[in-house]
Amino acid sequence: MASRSTEHSAIADILKLNRHQIAEIFAHALSHSARWQPILDKAQDNWRAFLEEEFYAYVDYLVQYYATGDSTFKYLYLGEKLKSLYDISLTQADRNQVAHRIYEAEKLALEQLLKPQLGDHLTVFTDELFALQTLLTTESTHKKRVVFVGDCLFLDIVPFVIGPLIDDDISIQVEYIASKNPLQVREELKNLAGQKIDLIFFSPFTYEFCTSLMSILDWRRLFDRKQKITADLETAWLETQKTIDVIADLFDCPIYVHNASFILREDNVWKRFLKCHLTARVRHFAQAWLNTAIAKHIAQINQQSFDHVFMFDELHFVRQIGDFAAGELLYNSKLQHPSVIGMLFASKYVDIIYAHVMLAKKKLVVCDLDNTLWDGVIGEGDVVHYHARQQLLKSLKAKGVVLAINSKNDPKNVHWKNATLNEEDFVASAISWMPKVQGMSAIQAELNLKMNSFVFIDDRSDELELMRTTYPEVLCLNAKDPKTWARFSCWLAALEDDLEMDRTLMYKQREQRKALVKEDVTSEEDKIKLFAALDLKLEIKRPDIADLKRVAELINRTNQFNLAGIRVSLKEINDWYANDEYLILTGRTSDRFGDMGVTCVAIGKMVNQQFELMVFVLSCRVFGYQFEHAVMNHIKRQTIKMGAQTIKAQYISTAQNSPCKNFLTECGFIKTDDFYCYDLSAAIDTDASWLTVI
Repeated sequence: MASRSTEHSAIADILKLNRHQIAEIFAHALSHSARWQPILDKAQDNWRAFLEEEFYAYVDYLVQYYATGDSTFKYLYLGEKLKSLYDISLTQADRNQVAHRIYEAEKLALEQLLKPQLGDHLTVFTDELFALQTLLTTESTHKKRVVFVGDCLFLDIVPFVIGPLIDDDISIQVEYIASKNPLQVREELKNLAGQKIDLIFFSPFTYEFCTSLMSILDWRRLFDRKQKITADLETAWLETQKTIDVIADLFDCPIYVHNASFILREDNVWKRFLKCHLTARVRHFAQAWLNTAIAKHIAQINQQSFDHVFMFDELHFVRQIGDFAAGELLYNSKLQHPSVIGMLFASKYVDIIYAHVMLAKKKLVVCDLDNTLWDGVIGEGDVVHYHARQQLLKSLKAKGVVLAINSKNDPKNVHWKNATLNEEDFVASAISWMPKVQGMSAIQAELNLKMNSFVFIDDRSDELELMRTTYPEVLCLNAKDPKTWARFSCWLAALEDDLEMDRTLMYKQREQRKALVKEDVTSEEDKIKLFAALDLKLEIKRPDIADLKRVAELINRTNQFNLAGIRVSLKEINDWYANDEYLILTGRTSDRFGDMGVTCVAIGKMVNQQFELMVFVLSCRVFGYQFEHAVMNHIKRQTIKMGAQTIKAQYISTAQNSPCKNFLTECGFIKTDDFYCYDLSAAIDTDASWLTVI
């Protein structure tokens, strides 16, 4: 039996020998796609040229993969298949059906052609194609829709993203907006408005997407004055700025805008070398000018709205390998010309997508200690602290992520001498010799957080596997894997700086509150005394413009006390805020232990003489004190002043909002069909005696 390397070499030789016939098989198989059928019919008049232009690359990538073993070419082949299957008119399920029919046609034809030549090697080849087909059609638990706005750079990136994401149980539905006409780009973006988009990547200057700046890469501009270059840059930036503004205005999802690197792609080594040197002055000036403009504009957008536009720093990668190496082509033909830099960008894309999909909604990072936060076992002597890891966790804490410890250790041995973190940085600690799954249960009970809010970091695979098996909802990450910390960095970058309150302090205050208010108190008199001792305050007001981001966040993150189970966009909130027919109220709470922030939001609209309550949410951290009843009493009084005679509201049951099921009835609303109504001529209840309402 031949060795694997000999086997692959034989496959490469046979594929190369049958290049034209195999390209023809790939083309004919696409007749199962409605999008391709007219293209194939039209190509019959110049069939060979069509195959050379469109499909020879398929075979060449496979040849290189089998000849060299370099998975780069496997992913480039995958990229071509992704392009061929892309059809915006189809649902993902329909795309998968079409992909399956195409694959079956390819497999049958390839077996008939190659079996006499490959013999026993045929199975190796068809198994590889089946594995790639699986990558194209795998349905992962986490499915996200990602829009790429820009040139063929994304065709270089996406193939290298698909496989690693599937390994992490993430699949992406890709949408491309690739027109070089900025007006058409903005029109296509507007057509997507209102649809569920999870991430957007915009590459305004990479490769040749911005046609007005293509001349920056021309060596004949070597002696151009800065004024002339600046004039070209200003023209290009004006259109780019408009497109960024449209994206930021239409979509609340995370948006990543590439800065400018002006990479020179060139197959000929000497030509690339000369072009890199002759264009260096102009390119570097253009980079600095545009990247300053992009950074400034992104900061302005986020300041005026909220942090959802981020910079993708192309130059970070270019500096790592240099302009010359970044522009090296992996393959070159009329249609296909992927470069090294696109492959490098892909690793960052995977980390960014992972961070937004898997980490964005996590609230708590639970850390092992030995060989996770430091090198060594602290009970056996001195340890060397992983300061970079600890600083990253401390920075996450500063942005609202809560930290806890789950470690098999003697508590007497654990100390934080010379460390970046300290004991005060953690809200809970399970340090003992009991199994870590028990420690996790204790932490969960103490903090009253759902397990799907937890991230667990440990250096031992057996501990991680046991935790996954016991608590599948917990995201378990290996401390020894560099990807863990790279993705934490992406998570950190995406979190907002302007926290309303310190969440670590919030949990500590909650423990103080619980210690004061005994849960076994049953008499109303004792409850009133205990609640009064908390010095509870509620401030109800119309929010300021700067508070609207928090309003949208609280609505979208509240599940248990969300009366209609509603979700909103910041744009909707801003539109309602500017309309006098709408009433938006926030309730800010505090007690003797500190400020609890905005914990209640109510939004409604006047329709004739009826006030329609659209949104009512309450944070779970203030359950039980009747803040919500005081807010509803305020709404009743306020709407009477606005001329309303009735209030109309709706409770829409969701999987999680049962805590507010009886709220409207408790507030005197009468159920009529699918709605609840309150007659404002009735007497309004008094607020709870232990509350001070401002």
